This record gives sequence, C-alpha cells and structure tokens, in this order.
Amino acid sequence: MEYGIKINQKYLGIPVYAGRQEELLEIFCGEEKLFEFQVPVNQKETDGKCDYYSYLNVEKYRGHELALRGDFSEAFFEELVQADSDAQEPLVRPLIHFTAQRGWINDPNGLVYHDGRYHLFFQYNPMNTRWQNMSWGHAVSEDLLHFTQKEEALYPDENGTMYSGCGLVNERGMLDLPKEALLFYYTAAGGGNRWSKDKLFTQRIAYSTDGGETLVKRPKEAIGVIEPDSRDPKIFWHEETGAYIMVLWLCENKFGFFRSENLKDWEMTDSIDLADAWECPDLFRLACGDESIWVFTSADGFYYLGQFDGYKFRTDGVQHRAYITNLPYAAQTYSGVEDRVISVPWLRTHNAGKLYTGMMGLGRELSLVKRNGKILLSLLPVREYEETKETAAEFALGDDGFVLEMERDAVTEIILEPTDAKSISMQFFGQEMAIRDKMIFCGEERTPLPEKIEDIHILIDRGILEIYANHGTMNVYYETDLDVLCGKIVIKGGKGTGRICTWKP
Repeated sequence: MEYGIKINQKYLGIPVYAGRQEELLEIFCGEEKLFEFQVPVNQKETDGKCDYYSYLNVEKYRGHELALRGDFSEAFFEELVQADSDAQEPLVRPLIHFTAQRGWINDPNGLVYHDGRYHLFFQYNPMNTRWQNMSWGHAVSEDLLHFTQKEEALYPDENGTMYSGCGLVNERGMLDLPKEALLFYYTAAGGGNRWSKDKLFTQRIAYSTDGGETLVKRPKEAIGVIEPDSRDPKIFWHEETGAYIMVLWLCENKFGFFRSENLKDWEMTDSIDLADAWECPDLFRLACGDESIWVFTSADGFYYLGQFDGYKFRTDGVQHRAYITNLPYAAQTYSGVEDRVISVPWLRTHNAGKLYTGMMGLGRELSLVKRNGKILLSLLPVREYEETKETAAEFALGDDGFVLEMERDAVTEIILEPTDAKSISMQFFGQEMAIRDKMIFCGEERTPLPEKIEDIHILIDRGILEIYANHGTMNVYYETDLDVLCGKIVIKGGKGTGRICTWKP
C-alpha cells in the first residue's frame, strides 16, 4: 500500500508497537528513496494506542509530499503524526547510566571529546526495543554523567545498515575539511537491509562541520570489501611514525592493522589471530611505571598486552579479561582526550517492562597496575564521578551488622575494605547480595572471583550494579530490577571497614 503525506512540520512520527511483528516501511520523496525501516505494527486494530512514536527529522522536505510504502493497514497510516518537537514523555531510568529515550541500543560508537563535550554515538534502533534497523544514535555530555540525547546521526541507506565505528577530530586538516571538523569512520553493513541486498560490508566516512550536530556521509568508501562482513574500525594517530592507524575486525578471530597518512588511502600492514577474540577492536598505549605498553582489546572485554611499532602488533598472546561477567560488551575508548584513557562499554541489559533496551556503562579510566608480579588493566570510575560523590556513613564490618536508611533516590556506592571477607551479606533497597569464599552471590547468579578481595566497590543505579575490586582489576556487572534507589541498607559479617557514598542528580 502507498500513502501520501504532505510535510508541514519538522518531524514525522512513526507509530511503534514494541515487540510486535515487523513490516518493511519505505519512504520516498518523488523518485528519491529517503528511509527504509522494519517497523513493528499493530496486528489488531482494536489494540489501542501505540507504545511510542519514533520521530524522523523531515525539515528539509517541508512543503513536499512524501510517499510511504509497505504492507500496512490504513489504521497504521492514520496513526502517523507531525510535530515540531521530538520530545518524549520522561521514563524512570538510571541516573548516571545512559539509556535511549526509546528503543534499542548496543555498541558505543564515535566516542570523541571536542570543544568541551563528550560525544556518545551508539548503535540504535529507534523503531523498536529489540535489535534491527542499525542506525547511529547520538548523545552529548560535559561530565560523562549527565547525557542529553540528540537526533539520530546516521540512518541505513543503499550501502547497508550503520554498524559500529569511531570518531576523531580532524586536527591535521585531512580530507579537504577544516581542522575543527569531526570525522567518523563506520561500517556500512551491505546486505543488512533490502535496500543493499546485493552488497557486502565496507568501511566508510561521515563528517561534521557543526560540532557533531549533523553528520554528512561521504559518497566514496574508505576501505572496500576485505571479508564479507569485516567491521568496526577504530582509528588513532601514531606520532612516532607519522600516520593514522586503523584496527579492524576481519573475520573469525582475525584482526587487521592499517596505515594511512591522509585518512583516505589505507594499507594493511599486519594481521593477527587471537583465540576467542571477536569484533570491536581497540588499541591504545598505557604507562606501567617507566614502561610503555600497548593494550589491544576486543568486544568481550578480552585484552592482550604487547608492543606496536606503527606497523605490527606483537603480543605474548596471553588473554586477560577486563570483566568477569558477560554483561559488558564492545567497549570503546574516547579520542580527543589528552591526559587519560576513558572507556565506555555497552551493557547488555533487557530492561524488562521498559520502552528502552540496553544501557551504557559508567565511563572508566584505564591504567596498568602490577599485582603479584603480573601487569593487569585497571578500570576505575571517571574522576567526574569520584569528585562529586559524597560520604554518607562510615562503619566497621562485623556480626553485629550496620544499618542505614536512605531517604531519597541517589546512586549509592558501598565500599568495603575487608580483612576477612569469607562471609559478608548485604541487603540494599530490596536487593540481596553476599560474598563468601571468593564468590559473589547476587540473585540467581554465582560469580567466582580469581583472587582474595582487598577492596570492593558496589555501585548501585537503577537496573544495574557495577562492582569493581582490587583497584579495578576485577569487574563484575549485574542487571537488576531496582527502580527505587532509597530505603534500607543492611550489611553483616566479615571484618574490616566500610563506607557508604552517594551521588545525587
């Protein structure tokens, strides 16, 4: 069926019935195809109001008639709305963990710091609460704690859906663009939509000359087909050899290293197979004492230590794990940050009963530390969080227990420094957790810890627990159904000291 609608306002609202059967929607202006989405639709016309509207910016087509085509009933087209605002009704959501206003998110993309703002782009399906229609969403923050969602940055097109990629400031004035331009390298997943059904995966470029507000796709690919679904470019400048470096997942457990002096012509200089590692590579340098060490990471939080000379990466192949549980995935580090390395992962939460799925982890500052003769990656919360949390109580661990009543919602952090952690039980806001014999018990989950706990931090936000121990070298994440962040905290057992901290919006 085809339906025509004359555009007289900035946004066209598409009705979304989250989780329902999807149908293909194509939108045209004359002969030009503008959008293609899989949209979940109401199969029973008596079901009532849609779950939410996904708003498309159609400002440039104001005064024109758009044609919407697909296997939809008249009732679907009658639910379309136009509006001059894309504001959504507020939902209960985490306080310092980014979630989309509506829809599904996964991998963080295009992380770049520029002109006082941290840009968080991300894999996004604005049309449903499950994976589909891979686009780039966009949010910005000045402190990595308060994020404001912006309009979608990249939509699927004739080259494919928009898979993961990176961002950087064009500080050397490449690609005939100003030095203040922001550059974004992404994977066009050919074959990921009907529009691109005969194509494979390529690496492409978008840029922004208005501080990230608008991304413009360059027509020519940056790197053509290598393997059918090679993806996830991450780029940085290598000062010693005067070139940009791209790391790219190629296939199976194989990753490629590419060089370019102009961000346009790329040469593969190395490839490496890393058992079990897959997708979303990153490569960065950290100091460990007087030693400079390169760290290679993959999507599951595996990391490998080695040396990189601008051409080849050499590692002993020993696989380390940044996370003990599997909730975090596809972490990426920010570019444009000079004095620290900041990483943000996607947290694979289900958010049952919500109109958003998935969230981003709290930004972590990365460093290398030596423990028991081993060099390990430490992930500690960004200083913006550490500098703004407040101490609410201090106490001693013991059988008599400690009780604190929290009167208003706040991110809460329980900090324990046990001399004996063989049996510690906790209750907070209705959630139960225990530490016994190097094991964490949380709901139905049981998580063995690889070594004795010296310090442990339990950071509590709506829907998520981030737990880090031993100076951030052990990291555990759990999804919860907590929506209320106030009430009683009870801690019993063990020996040592403890502290409660809060962060209030």
